[in-house]
Amino acid sequence: MDIKRLNQLIDERKDELFAQLCDLIKINSENFGTHGNEADCARYIHELCQKLGLESDFYSPMELEGFAEHPDYFPGHGVEDRYNTVATWKGKQDVNELMLMGHTDTVVIGDPANWTVDPLGGDIKDGKIYGRGACDDKYALATVLFLIKLLKDEGFEPNANLVFAAFCDEELGGSHGAMAAVMKYPCNRIICMDGRENQIWNVASGGQVVNYNFHVTHAVDSAIRTAEALPVVIEELKKFGARRCAELEANRFYAGTLIPGTSLRFMEVRAGDNGADMGVGKVQVTFYTDKSREEVWAELHEMEKVLAEKLAPMEIEGDGFTPFTRFFHYGFCEPDSRYITELCEASQQAIGKQPMVCGSCLSDLSIVFRHGNSNAYAFGAGRDFSKTGGAHQPDEFIFCDDLVDYTKVIGAYILKVLG
Repeated sequence: MDIKRLNQLIDERKDELFAQLCDLIKINSENFGTHGNEADCARYIHELCQKLGLESDFYSPMELEGFAEHPDYFPGHGVEDRYNTVATWKGKQDVNELMLMGHTDTVVIGDPANWTVDPLGGDIKDGKIYGRGACDDKYALATVLFLIKLLKDEGFEPNANLVFAAFCDEELGGSHGAMAAVMKYPCNRIICMDGRENQIWNVASGGQVVNYNFHVTHAVDSAIRTAEALPVVIEELKKFGARRCAELEANRFYAGTLIPGTSLRFMEVRAGDNGADMGVGKVQVTFYTDKSREEVWAELHEMEKVLAEKLAPMEIEGDGFTPFTRFFHYGFCEPDSRYITELCEASQQAIGKQPMVCGSCLSDLSIVFRHGNSNAYAFGAGRDFSKTGGAHQPDEFIFCDDLVDYTKVIGAYILKVLG
């Protein structure tokens, strides 16, 4: 089969692609951090892969020997009851050549009153498919399931194994599902299909979300004393952020991009809690870095000492920094590697467009590089968080035409690599 014929078939059968995505959206797979609803979605994909004649494995990451003792295991995510489905389409050579991976979990729906459509409806209107997970990340799952069925219907036989990983626990910094998938099923090359705007992410920034907590050393009946400490904490964190910005500006992949300017983001700044705990304060930040975990935490511990000295005269005691998410390790694939070049060629041949190659923020690509291999990158058709109806937003959607184009590019890449 050639790319022209594949494109024709995708256009003829695109309603099947849309229906597949709608079916996935209708399965609630919200991630609540300490637990998640991925089981039903993973089981649905497992059963569908079995019907397609694939070897399919339905398992919890905790079933991997020694997983809970692994240095990158991050406790508290309830992974015992969350599941991966990893299916293998056996090729003429029994070698795991290509893994296509997407996550089954979504962020929470939030208040349904903020939606104009059913969040689990999978509605199609005005050239868009709506619902939680539509562009983060169920379009990826639908793409692979659709392509495997289409190619099987046409009698295509891959030269080597195609591995499809539908993994759990991506949102809220979990990443256990991705970690388990690449550890249990090593592949020669990996595409993490959780990405934005048809960009190729060849770099995974390091970083983490951390909390700094502090408290007044005596009883108070107002949160104002606590709030007076916030500028002190914020000022020290800004200095920490300036160092992160400088290091990314010096990084060959991030220099001149928007990422260094967002290398420290304040997620929560609080004194008191709605009339309770008025002597307790908290600042939560996300930071991006190309430094190691050990280097960054050495800085954070030094900052704790500085803050202790500055807060003591205010009768405030710092409780220190604590991780809110796992630490994401910095990693990259060279932008001119053949793995990326071949996808760029497939995109040009399939839809006449060259993807932008750039770096990412915190994502599971970090885990893929560290525990899979460096022949990896992210490539996705999701919509940015900042856009109306984008990832994590009410009325989340994906454009039907974007989904079709993305499917054509992935299909062309499969033909190039496994044909």
